Amino acid sequence: MRRWRLRPTMPATTSLPEFFPMPSHPTAPRLLLALAAFSLLADTTQAQTAQQRRLVLDVELLRQGPVQAGADRGEQTLSQRWQFSALLQSDGTPIPYNPLDPEDHRRQAEAAQRVAAAAPAAPMPDWRAMQAKAQALQARCGQDSACLMREASALSAGAMPGVNRGSQGVMQGYGQAVAACERQPAGKARDACRAAGGGADAPDDSGPATPYLLFTGPMACNLQLSAKLDERVQGRFNDVQGVVPFTETAQGSETRRDDAPCPTLQAVLDTRNGRVWTALGLVPQDVQGVQTREEANRRKQRHEGRIGLQWREAQPWLQQRLVQLSSGGQDQARLPAGTGQAEIKMKWSFRPA
Repeated sequence: MRRWRLRPTMPATTSLPEFFPMPSHPTAPRLLLALAAFSLLADTTQAQTAQQRRLVLDVELLRQGPVQAGADRGEQTLSQRWQFSALLQSDGTPIPYNPLDPEDHRRQAEAAQRVAAAAPAAPMPDWRAMQAKAQALQARCGQDSACLMREASALSAGAMPGVNRGSQGVMQGYGQAVAACERQPAGKARDACRAAGGGADAPDDSGPATPYLLFTGPMACNLQLSAKLDERVQGRFNDVQGVVPFTETAQGSETRRDDAPCPTLQAVLDTRNGRVWTALGLVPQDVQGVQTREEANRRKQRHEGRIGLQWREAQPWLQQRLVQLSSGGQDQARLPAGTGQAEIKMKWSFRPA
């Protein structure tokens, strides 16, 4: 009896940008970390209104063309549809970089170099004086958090003239993105958040210094999945008895809710032009169904279980489209599939819930 198994594919991911290095002076890291903590805390209190948006995707694929698996060769007729809907949320605080764009870190570094080259050389900070001021601040404010934030803000502005507001914004943005990941449950959810990736953005130095909004999936994001599959393969393989014809079918239809992947979901909105990047993390792309196989003069085989959807030639197009979305739209493509053709259609929306 011949056995076969479909293997689901997972979207490629890219790594988050690295942090800017900290000064090497022994007293500097503690002081800078304290100042950054106060600055981030103060900035959080001034965050904009939280936002919720629903991401909806509807992808259809029709394919007719050759397939091969091991010794099996045949012609495939495939029709499948995958639908996705989930609620994502943002704290409303703009950030200066895009964690789903691998090119953004390079552009941030280039922009920082241009700013540094254009700015006059700043004198080296007097670390001893800064340490003395920090100790005086602690003695003066004690446990009064409002006093500590007020005095630390004034100290950081006056004590580090070489760090401009743009650089401070970049550092705060990185800190906020990492903090969002650290709030995820430990394990796969947090790892997927750290490793989420996407396509490249076009360089654009115009507009606000903090143009991006980061959306993540809450623990219960009301994730709805729907999938349909209808596949038929007419083929043959060589056996000791000669050429053996076979017919394979796979059919399934299912709608379900599954909040398990919610913490791995991410989306980034560019407020300048409305472009949306998405990272779907561990969202399954499969369906409960039945597979059959019939070979000449042999007993029919039947298997019931989960069947992975296969995008084949359309996979690169789909991955690229998922990082070039907007508030709503649709697109399609016709792609060569060996001697046949694959046609993929996609609709999407990312609107306030």
